[in-house]
Amino acid sequence: MEINSPLIKRYLDGTATEPERTQIINWFNDLKGEKELQELSRQYWDEIPGNIADEEYDESIILGRIYREIKMKEANERPRPKGLVRLMNFLVKTAAVLFIPLLVLYFSRDNIRKNDTVSEVTYSEIYSPLGSRTMFYLPDGSKGWLNGGSYLKYAEDFPGKTRAVSVRGEAFFDVKTNPKKPFVVSGKNLSIIATGTSFNVLAREEEQETEIVLLEGKLEIYRNTLTGQELINTSVPGELLHYIPQSTGSFIQKVDVDKYVSWTKGKLVFREDPFTEVVKRINRWYNVNIIIKDKILESYKYVATFQDETLDEVLKMLAVSAPISYRNLLRKQLIDGTFEKRTVELYYKPHKIKKANPMSN
Repeated sequence: MEINSPLIKRYLDGTATEPERTQIINWFNDLKGEKELQELSRQYWDEIPGNIADEEYDESIILGRIYREIKMKEANERPRPKGLVRLMNFLVKTAAVLFIPLLVLYFSRDNIRKNDTVSEVTYSEIYSPLGSRTMFYLPDGSKGWLNGGSYLKYAEDFPGKTRAVSVRGEAFFDVKTNPKKPFVVSGKNLSIIATGTSFNVLAREEEQETEIVLLEGKLEIYRNTLTGQELINTSVPGELLHYIPQSTGSFIQKVDVDKYVSWTKGKLVFREDPFTEVVKRINRWYNVNIIIKDKILESYKYVATFQDETLDEVLKMLAVSAPISYRNLLRKQLIDGTFEKRTVELYYKPHKIKKANPMSN
């Protein structure tokens, strides 16, 4: 993908045509050009006149700041000092491009009364649409990815003694180091405490279980109880913690961490995984409803890596590599004119044994 720098500048200046704007949006939606786009953002930062760009460029902090400032301006939450007018103009234009992949659901304000004064805490919730993945930047410079159908909620500027976020679904975090202000991820059943760490958390409510994989650093993982929190594990790199709340139990195992974070790079990786798990992950990835009709298939284990393949290509690969046949069910049209999720049924297809040639020895 060849990115046209002058065209992006015209977009930021407000002089791009509608077809040019569409082209730019396509660039930023295509993750293959992510590195080049980050370099351009660095270049634009350096070109800002005056003292605005005097501080050292830190991509994660700068993009996080752009994100916060643009949303505060849109919400018109507080008067902006005159000295920020020129900076805000730049932030508004740049954020329009840099954050196209983000879908922000809402920004709410909670009033906190203390000593008869009222301060406002602004919460942001980011949603990654089904069948997609979304990169995010947090106010402290931490960053990560949200998998399809996942939510992330956090307070702007992280007030208080911790950097608290809550997640539903699957998220990868690359946490900025700050021992004095721990990073806390809250789920329905568990709380995770980190200071400077890279880890993946899968906490889908419909599956009633949680998986946490640590790449770097250290994690303290607590079980949420009616009386407080109970420490259940202090993870080290390369460990996966699997927690099932119904049994209040968990188990820990050494794993190939690349397999569990490959989704952040647009890959689906399976290494001797049960076929039920393969189907579950394909369903999330493609926003489809695949149903295993013959239980014998559940005993299969699968080894594969998928990248950039369409769902139909994946289904064909499954059928070629295992005794599987499939059929697509007719999609019903809903009242609003849209169609229900695609449903595919998988069946066991016994191998055909060729008859021996009576003329051969």
